[in-house]
Amino acid sequence: MASMREHLTHRHKKMAAHHAAKTAFHATAAEHFKKLAGHLGKSETTEAGKDSKQILETLAGMHEEQSQEHAGMATFHHESMEACAKAADGDLNKLVPTSVSAVTPTRPGITAVPRAGAQPIPEKIPVPEEFEKLASVED
Repeated sequence: MASMREHLTHRHKKMAAHHAAKTAFHATAAEHFKKLAGHLGKSETTEAGKDSKQILETLAGMHEEQSQEHAGMATFHHESMEACAKAADGDLNKLVPTSVSAVTPTRPGITAVPRAGAQPIPEKIPVPEEFEKLASVED
């Protein structure tokens, strides 16, 4: 099993690569939409043509924004990857998962804790009388 440092380093590396790919995709899409808007602006003089040009320019702007956002996230994950790679194993291995589980609340050692203001958890789940035989655990 990999250490926490190795796990986090690998995770940040994958996320940095993902965001770098998304940056390139959105930058390319923005360029294509700008070119389409430019060509449409040269050939169409109708109102519908002008609307189409505006839509393409808006799409180009949206893709540019997404490209910049993904570039920032790629930088963040790359820096985090480097920080995790340099971190001492002891610092990151202090992170220990707790035994709280919402999926299997009856597992030994786990106690369900209701939220503030919630109804208390009943000891026995109420079952209609006609179904008591089906829900009984006794032989």
